[in-house]
Amino acid sequence: MPFLLPSLLPLLALAGVPLLIHLLNRRRFQRIDWAPMKYLKLTIKTNRRRLRIEQLILLAVRTLVIIVLICAVARPILSSTGLGAWLGGRSRTSRVLVIDDSLSMGYQVDRRAAFEAAKSVTGEIVRKIGSQDSVTAFVTSGPQSPLVREAHLEDPNKLLGEIGQLAGGDTRSDWGATFKAIDQALAAATFPVKEVTIITDFRKSGWGPQVTEIADHWAGQGVTLRMVDVGSRLTANVSLAAFELEDQIVLPGSEAKLRASIRNDTPNAIAGAQAVLTIGDQSRPVILPELPAGQTTEVPLTVTLQKSGQMPLYLTLPHDAMPGDNSRWLAVNVRQSLDLSLVDGDPSAQPFESATDFLALAFSIGSEPWHVDKRTDSDWAGARLQSADVLAIANVASFSQERIAAIERLVQDGMGVMIFAGEQVDPVLYNQRLYRDGLGLLPARLDKPVDEPATGLVVEQLAQSPLSALAKIAPAALARIKARRFMAASIPTGKSENVRVLARWNDAEGHPAVIEKRFGKGRVILWTMSANKQWSDWPIDPTYVLAVRSAAMSIARSDAHQDNLTAGQPLQFVLEEGEGAVDGKVSTPGRETPEAVTMERPEKSPAMLRAVQTNHAGTYVMNWKDSSGRSMQHMFCVNGDKSESDLTPLADAELRGLLGNLRPDIVHYSTGQNALAREGKEIWRMFALALLGLLAVETGLAVWVGREQ
Repeated sequence: MPFLLPSLLPLLALAGVPLLIHLLNRRRFQRIDWAPMKYLKLTIKTNRRRLRIEQLILLAVRTLVIIVLICAVARPILSSTGLGAWLGGRSRTSRVLVIDDSLSMGYQVDRRAAFEAAKSVTGEIVRKIGSQDSVTAFVTSGPQSPLVREAHLEDPNKLLGEIGQLAGGDTRSDWGATFKAIDQALAAATFPVKEVTIITDFRKSGWGPQVTEIADHWAGQGVTLRMVDVGSRLTANVSLAAFELEDQIVLPGSEAKLRASIRNDTPNAIAGAQAVLTIGDQSRPVILPELPAGQTTEVPLTVTLQKSGQMPLYLTLPHDAMPGDNSRWLAVNVRQSLDLSLVDGDPSAQPFESATDFLALAFSIGSEPWHVDKRTDSDWAGARLQSADVLAIANVASFSQERIAAIERLVQDGMGVMIFAGEQVDPVLYNQRLYRDGLGLLPARLDKPVDEPATGLVVEQLAQSPLSALAKIAPAALARIKARRFMAASIPTGKSENVRVLARWNDAEGHPAVIEKRFGKGRVILWTMSANKQWSDWPIDPTYVLAVRSAAMSIARSDAHQDNLTAGQPLQFVLEEGEGAVDGKVSTPGRETPEAVTMERPEKSPAMLRAVQTNHAGTYVMNWKDSSGRSMQHMFCVNGDKSESDLTPLADAELRGLLGNLRPDIVHYSTGQNALAREGKEIWRMFALALLGLLAVETGLAVWVGREQ
């Protein structure tokens, strides 16, 4: 039987004190003959046997009192295996061991991560499990791929070897999903006696009320839950919370804007720190501004990438106690060109009289590779709808229901749309087919054209606005813009969660000039004036070029969300329609052997390549051969979950509250102590009660034995 304070056990030698006192008391008496003694001797001879037995019992009780007292102070523990299990009447047990390998488990104290302590504790537990029990063991990032499942450990060295090779992951803690996986393992368990041991760092992130129902279910089944805390209560940390591309589209030779968010969760401000930005195989230092304590600092960055194709960027901060959140990857897809499709509802043979002539000019000037496809509305209506980065519709009179449904599908997938008003725009038709009471593409309900002139444009100060470039120029430049006519539009109350006004006309009522709506993954912008000079003189103003180009770049289709993932999310690559793939493999960080890729064929959708395991941050490269046998590849960047940077500890009382009726045994492990001994149940209270009982017995016996004296 183990003890928490084994250093007190040598005091058990004091159990010999009552025997010593007893022997000394026997030597204190001297034999003296006295005349009446012959009568006393007759009496003593009769009662001697009984007195000797009573004294020996009293001596034994007093000796046992000292032994029980010392054992109680030494805090004995009943182990869940071996003698402790036998005393508890435990039969063969189905055991489930769960190791938390989330990002926060990488937090280091004295250069030792909590995950290393977790592996050490798990090893101690595995060595003590008897071969008669069944064991299922897995890490939280891979409950569907356990290390062992319902195994009997005749030789635990194989499992110990696998535990020793485990590496901490970069996923988030999701204890609701983990408890469901444990519940599935318990449902398939062989033996009726079930025990779950979870080794984690007791961080609040990932815990929630979703575990309560399962915990109550376990309580009803008599499941034993043991929680082993291998974490630290320290929370000081500096993390790279975000590393993102601000521009939707990056073109060769153009400057791309990046943004890094750095969180300083230490008690002191940090000044003079230096990060490192790696582009491909080249690195450059980044001098960071002062990082105030307890705040997030935004750091703007710019890069210029000359070649088209995918390029990995890597930003890393100086090393600290949790290195897992000090760096982030970013996959940047440098496009060969920006594809724009212009639909002209009022074509003309005269220069700059068509509805889209000024748009085509604005998108064509400059050195950037913008590819413009211009069509009349009649040609466009009869042709197959091609996916573009941005679709601009100017003064188009009507749309078929099929064409509108096709546009909506493309916008849902990320395509951007710009809609311009004009003389041919019928507000009733647009409201019926494009607005549809707020459910369609159109950001606002169209009323009727307003013939009152408006002078000046007021740009709203909004985060990530497609017109943010206009907000940086002098207000006097926007004050020159004149509109002779514009389309009135209204946004009904309660239906504007994804709608916002980007700019207003400088008139008495502040009518909207530019309105944006998020629709699925794409964005739609409504311009309430015409795209040519029919309703305003803005198209001949230099700010018009800046406005439409900035808007197009902001809402253009971006595949960044597909290539930049959070650890735990699957890799998915959608093939071109009609294409197939064979020999799909994906190389993963830290593994020499590529993993297989599955190809899925959803109904009415193109085929898709998919890989599930993304437990670690880094670059993943998917390789396959297309239908013609040509080798293809695509890169993904995976980052750790930023929620794991919140190191707020989870108190025991909070945990017990989340676990409902289940009463877990909680062990707070620290290096150098016997984790397995602490895993058992302390029984010093039982010894204390036994001590009180023995003292009562000793008192009664002492009075009884002393009656003869």
